[in-house]
Amino acid sequence: MAFIHMPWIYPTDRYYYGWYDEPFDSREMTDGDIKSVVVDRLRENPCTKDDDIRVDVKRNVVILTGDISSARAKRAAGDDAWDTAGVVDVSNQLQLPNDA
Repeated sequence: MAFIHMPWIYPTDRYYYGWYDEPFDSREMTDGDIKSVVVDRLRENPCTKDDDIRVDVKRNVVILTGDISSARAKRAAGDDAWDTAGVVDVSNQLQLPNDA
């Protein structure tokens, strides 16, 4: 079987949030700022608003812990954290009921 090399195609524009349009220096966001934004996003997200999620931020790394109601909610929480300006990594340690 021959390997066919497919080149990566990168979009010319970022399309998620407006802050992608401007240059961003992650040093402008403190851990407290990041935590505040992530907590607000989790409270507004219909998938995660009723779950008990603890958010910690250390050196721009978001750590999510607690119990979550579904795999979809776990994914949504991780996505909300990753889509926050200034975040360099996310540790999604949320537990589903049958993860014991």
